[in-house]
Amino acid sequence: MTEPVRLSKFLAHQQGISRREAEHLIAKGVVRVAGEIVEAPFFKVTDEEVTVDEGASMEPIEPLTLVWYQPPGTPLPDPLTLRDGAPRSALDNSGADWLKVHFLSQQPLAELGEDESGLAVWSQNRGVIRKLGDDLDQLEQEYVVEVEGTLDDEGLKRIGFALCADIRGRKPKVSISWQSDTRLRIAMKRVPVGGIRGAVEEQGLKVIEVRRLRLGAILLGRMAPGEWRFLPVDVRF
Repeated sequence: MTEPVRLSKFLAHQQGISRREAEHLIAKGVVRVAGEIVEAPFFKVTDEEVTVDEGASMEPIEPLTLVWYQPPGTPLPDPLTLRDGAPRSALDNSGADWLKVHFLSQQPLAELGEDESGLAVWSQNRGVIRKLGDDLDQLEQEYVVEVEGTLDDEGLKRIGFALCADIRGRKPKVSISWQSDTRLRIAMKRVPVGGIRGAVEEQGLKVIEVRRLRLGAILLGRMAPGEWRFLPVDVRF
């Protein structure tokens, strides 16, 4: 029996490539041990057959942005747990493979308040990270608030004033309207994190749920709570 050896070391020797190149191929999901894809470079092999998928290349792995329908009352998880623990949305049109590397080093961005649900975002893409960091205030966000109670137009205006109360400088435009007897739509830039519930409840409405539907140009869409999807690499917020 052959002494166990790390897959990356074995592959580098087998293919005549560097250890770093071997680890890159493994991360891309194109290396198989006994016919099964293995994505861990530290995986130990002995006498098993190790193969590389035909047509595999050294092209870089594109950094991806991940969005998730964060259910009410659920804390933000480690993105890697979504890979096997949550359903991938049928709305995913990214063309991205289901690779472990796509879930690693994902940075949470524009996080929701503790009592909010809806569109949550992580990204590995430096451009997206910068956009949702430095330029977040320039992006309009849209929320729907499920409520019980009634409120007139003056009350809606007071909600808008409350949302802008702590914002320094020029106040953003706030659009608030009834979508139905139990649902308010709120759209604005510079949303105070976790501030919507309090602003609405101050006007005597009982808030059932605060859900983010849109961040810039990215929509939650018809995703179900708990589902996730990757965004195409050329999509802009």
